[in-house]
Amino acid sequence: MAAATDAPSKKRDASAMDAGYQRITEGSASMNYELRGADTRNRGTADHDGPVFYNKVQVFNRDLSVLMISLFAQWRHIEREERKAKRDAGKAGDGARRRRRGARAALRAQRRGPRRRPRASEHPLRQEVPGVRKVVANDVDADAAAACGRNAAENGAADICEAHCGDAVDFMTASRGKGSQGFVIDLDPYGSCAPFLDAAVQAVNDGGLLCVTSTDMTVLSGNYPEVCFAARLHAHGGEAPPRVRLRILVHAIEAAAAKYQRHVVPVLSLSIDFYVRVFVRVYKRPAEVKKSGAKTGVRAPVRGLPVLLLATVGALARPRGRPRRGAPPPQGRRQGRVGAPVRARRAREKKRERAAGGLPEAAPEEEAPPTEEAAPAAPEAALDETVAPAFCGETGAPFKIGGPIWSAPLHDPEWVLAGLDRVAAGVDAHLSTTERIHGMLTAVSEELLDVPLYYTLPDLCSGFALRVPQKWRGPRAALTHAGYRVSQHHREPDAIKTDAPPRVLWDVFRCWVKKHPSATIFRSSSSW
Repeated sequence: MAAATDAPSKKRDASAMDAGYQRITEGSASMNYELRGADTRNRGTADHDGPVFYNKVQVFNRDLSVLMISLFAQWRHIEREERKAKRDAGKAGDGARRRRRGARAALRAQRRGPRRRPRASEHPLRQEVPGVRKVVANDVDADAAAACGRNAAENGAADICEAHCGDAVDFMTASRGKGSQGFVIDLDPYGSCAPFLDAAVQAVNDGGLLCVTSTDMTVLSGNYPEVCFAARLHAHGGEAPPRVRLRILVHAIEAAAAKYQRHVVPVLSLSIDFYVRVFVRVYKRPAEVKKSGAKTGVRAPVRGLPVLLLATVGALARPRGRPRRGAPPPQGRRQGRVGAPVRARRAREKKRERAAGGLPEAAPEEEAPPTEEAAPAAPEAALDETVAPAFCGETGAPFKIGGPIWSAPLHDPEWVLAGLDRVAAGVDAHLSTTERIHGMLTAVSEELLDVPLYYTLPDLCSGFALRVPQKWRGPRAALTHAGYRVSQHHREPDAIKTDAPPRVLWDVFRCWVKKHPSATIFRSSSSW
């Protein structure tokens, strides 16, 4: 991943500039960027475009990746210590078990605590990410791979950094075997990440971190629905605003992992500028893969109208399971192998009593004559406001089907809080965008994680033909007083993320329109 810092972190050397190179520093490492020459005239239009593509605005992506990988290294160390303590306690008695519970509580408290500050004598890569043993940088372009090798040698990282030129899919497919898998895989392609997902979920270790970047926002936004369906098997079903971009991508990763008895757990998913960035952990748990349907949803959008309904593909059923040994039978009923012997014994006792004359013979049951009475009406099904009907109850417009998308939470609150604590402690002093990272993580921590979709104020105003006000706290306050939860979104400042059903939200806006008739604009005869 090529990323650059802001203007204060960029350093130029006059001798290097004369030689055709530019010295650029990012964090604890520096690189020599080859400037544009006569033979690279067709590579770009800027004055300093070189043979290798270099994006100067990806500094935030780089700093965020370093922070999340550092947190992963910290959590992986703590999880390893927890497993070791569990194994040791299994060989001891109750006293050791109590000590193990206290040790696990202390380890959990360390998850949110910042790690130690790096020493200046350490390797530049280990200063940013602790515990790094090997880094493989792959690029299909030979010039980019060669530049990566030169920069690694100049930074003294030739012993742990390997530059590889080739197809990333072939390289990750060859690394599927146990012992050759990576703990962290970072996919940052130019365009869509769909061709690399199938190989990436196999090449990452069990419990490893998969970092994915996708810049094909026009495809994810629904401008090319046929391309999105071909790449990610997602049908837009109408408009696909930014609220579903992240969920399309996470579902694509989950669908690729499920084929190999793996499932993903998102820890942080962000929509930033012109791309989306997702961090997920991949586990090999065949039992959890069966629950993938409960994390997948199908949305029912109304074209041109802000009505959000989402129905999950499956639901988790309560396992029946056999009763444990020594447990009392269930009250009021006997079922399975527990009740059958009891019923058989009672039948034998009644048969013996009838033979001895104690009980009269049971009269044969007579069939009731058929009647023409109608069957009793089935009880009316309860109205479920989370299941999409055929037509919208508020507007009368027909629904369209879009999906599938990821319906489970996109963030892990413990990871978000741990990142905030690490940034506030100032451990990663080499990061240059800590203020923006802190603001982004703060916005994520205030979101409603269990609410998949959100409304936007301009979309709601367009449905009622209203002028969009600059400041409008009325709907949020009304929903809060009605007992519903409301939050914003880290990407959309005008977002209304709430657990209120659509009818409640639309009633709030209807009441606001009645109280403020001057806010309405011209409404055509076709408006509802």
